Amino acid sequence: MEKQLSQTRSTNPFRPGSGILPPLLAGRDRETAVLESRATRTREGHPQHTALLGEWAIGKTTLLMHWRRLRRAAGDAVVLSMAYPQAADEFLSSLVGAIDAENKPERAERLDLEFGLDVGIAEARIRRPSRDTEHELRAALKRLVERRGGEDRSVLVLIDDVDLLPAPGDLLLRLRACALELYAADLPVAIVVSASPGLFSGVRSAHEPLVRFFEPITVGPLQAADAARALTEPLAGTGVRFDPDVVDEIVELASGRPYYLQKLGYFTFDAATDGRVAGSQFAIGFERAFASVSQEIFVARWSAMSPIDREVVVVLARSAEPRPSGDIEAEVARRGVRPGATRQSLRRLAARGHIDRLTNGHRGRYTLRDRLFRRFLDLQHGSEA
Repeated sequence: MEKQLSQTRSTNPFRPGSGILPPLLAGRDRETAVLESRATRTREGHPQHTALLGEWAIGKTTLLMHWRRLRRAAGDAVVLSMAYPQAADEFLSSLVGAIDAENKPERAERLDLEFGLDVGIAEARIRRPSRDTEHELRAALKRLVERRGGEDRSVLVLIDDVDLLPAPGDLLLRLRACALELYAADLPVAIVVSASPGLFSGVRSAHEPLVRFFEPITVGPLQAADAARALTEPLAGTGVRFDPDVVDEIVELASGRPYYLQKLGYFTFDAATDGRVAGSQFAIGFERAFASVSQEIFVARWSAMSPIDREVVVVLARSAEPRPSGDIEAEVARRGVRPGATRQSLRRLAARGHIDRLTNGHRGRYTLRDRLFRRFLDLQHGSEA
């Protein structure tokens, strides 16, 4: 028998990482078609702005990167910036820097790097003091339109993870005001922000105007067939194949999350023996993938939760079936938490994508569908559950 295959990053088609395009972008045709139609309307002089909403690890960053490539190929000028926990003025100043970087001729045709950080994004990290950030932003976008725009061309500003800012609602309102002034000047500029599903919930009185302005596109879990294609098609020509039951197991474990899918595919590929992954090889790959996801995501997620949120999550992890909020409140109350605090925790956890809310009624039912996170809780905090 040959030795276990020693795969490398160059041969493994499932190389993971934030912003790294997967080998097959499956199941996102509908969302991309909506964005493309909005881009067309922007080019025609009627900008349409977008909020790309979805839970963590659902592939929002990857989709933004994909859209950036499509729009650049179509001739548009595209700026992609990553939000960080910083004041709105600081972020807007850094966004001006990213726009100016896109405006420089020597960088107009620069090579995209497959690490989620190209020159423009990197420059967006730099904090630049500014007296009037809105004025500077409008001026920078106007310069970009004048230099890179023209007939059948527009400017697209993509802002990833906008809800990482301490006051995302404030930033959205300022972006909206800026975009309206650009529209009044007949400048074809559209803004796309990405965030968790609860982006607008904390904006209160400005909720409706912002939702109507940043029209939501909600991206959900991949369908099982699309997830299976994302696993099997990239294997063509690699000399490695996954047994059908392994593919089914990965699809089920990933729960439609592209991040999980890519992680599981990556470590499973590296566990192949004689070009094949059967159950025994997958067991090795799974443990490595689970350890990686736990260290990258679950440890920090658990540490960032409040004590009440932890109590609620532990209660949900104990049941495989969805539970009414009243039942959850009663059980958590036996742990010393008031029902009102539990209700707030449920809403907070659902908005952040940590748990699932299954109905839209007044009280709702909740569950923890994420099998990998549930396993983490069982292994690390089983005594609490």
